Amino acid sequence: MANRNEGEEPSSRSNTSQDTPLISSTIVRSIIHLNEPLQQGQRPITKPTLWQILKGSNIPMPFFPSPWTSHDGLGGDDIFPTCNTLLSTYERRYGEVSCLAAGSDGLLYTGSCSKNIRVWKKGHPCGGFNDYQGPHYAILLGPEDHVFVVSYDGRIRVWLNEATEETELPLYKRIMTLPIISERLKEWFWRKKMRLERKFERLYWHSFPTTCICLSEDKRYLYSGSTDHCMKIWRLEDWKFIEAKLDHKLGVTAVAAGCDCLVFSGSMDGSLIMWKRNEDGERKKPTHTPVQYLLTEESPVSVLLLKSTDEAESGELYAGLWDGRVLVWKERSHWSSYEVLPFRQAAITCLARSPGPLVFSGSADGRICAWRRRGSNSGHMLVTVISAHQGPVNCIAAVEDWEEHDEGPSRCILYSGGTDKRLKTWRIAECTVDPMQCGR
Repeated sequence: MANRNEGEEPSSRSNTSQDTPLISSTIVRSIIHLNEPLQQGQRPITKPTLWQILKGSNIPMPFFPSPWTSHDGLGGDDIFPTCNTLLSTYERRYGEVSCLAAGSDGLLYTGSCSKNIRVWKKGHPCGGFNDYQGPHYAILLGPEDHVFVVSYDGRIRVWLNEATEETELPLYKRIMTLPIISERLKEWFWRKKMRLERKFERLYWHSFPTTCICLSEDKRYLYSGSTDHCMKIWRLEDWKFIEAKLDHKLGVTAVAAGCDCLVFSGSMDGSLIMWKRNEDGERKKPTHTPVQYLLTEESPVSVLLLKSTDEAESGELYAGLWDGRVLVWKERSHWSSYEVLPFRQAAITCLARSPGPLVFSGSADGRICAWRRRGSNSGHMLVTVISAHQGPVNCIAAVEDWEEHDEGPSRCILYSGGTDKRLKTWRIAECTVDPMQCGR
């Protein structure tokens, strides 16, 4: 039987709920393709040792780019066409764009149903790497060129960009897989029993797909949420598992951290919990205690965004709900009350903030809304509405515009991916619109 490349349509057998073995099938596939010519941006492949196979890390994997088609200048209508510009559009042949993360210098990382993580430069492809597993649910950019990727098997893989000034394309090497090998071996003997008893908080890794991750404000801790109802905490100094919290009745869909050791977790059960990280000098591990329930038994929480600035008492928490509302809490009000943003959308699927004052929300009706606060003590106003995709918007990210400009309103770059298999790059300007013109 012929080997199937990553660009082909994935079969339904790849999404099984069985425990993921230590030896991945992609490792066997890499040995088969040892003698094939290298693709663009692909690392040289060498035969892995037995210890590398058992450890499951630092093994270069072949990267077979999935087919994408460019549709520059197509799709996307906004209220005022002079304010926003569609820079590029790329469409996948198979599968939707499930997640993305934007970095500096115009770099963008996208994940999909395949095992590939694609890398883009200013809206155009420039390489990628094989992440061993798929589909991907979240990508997070960490300090020192670290890339955190979570996928269906519940593990968190950490990649490092080893590109130098002499290297034209980025080169990525997997440096860690969470949980680490020692914790996986400890758990291997009693993992099945804990899964049957549904004691997921006692397991080192997530028993079901990991759906969301975030970093603490000091970049020392990593928080992950999963459909096993757990939020797990990891220490990045030694890559050790710290603790797990099982206070939600259903799967954890969103996590956010910041504002002086605070952590927020949202769930499908409609609950939104605020946690406080307590670090005692006598204890080796920090503890997390629930401080306040911001929401209980409301519409399911789909996404969280914590916006904090250098100013004192200026943190804001945005929560997107399945009923189409976007709720906003302010730190100076002690998180006691929230504001409901105007212009009701369909189910909110993603949130993003720009380097400036804009906050973006993507929804299941294919629209992206941009918001801006009128003043320090005032509510939010609608800036622009974009009909971005022909289907739900899965993910968005906003970064500073890579082109300098002195005249006109401030601008930013917005990336969006949806179920229509398209990845779009926009240039957004802060042109205020009248909500009455939006048709709602």
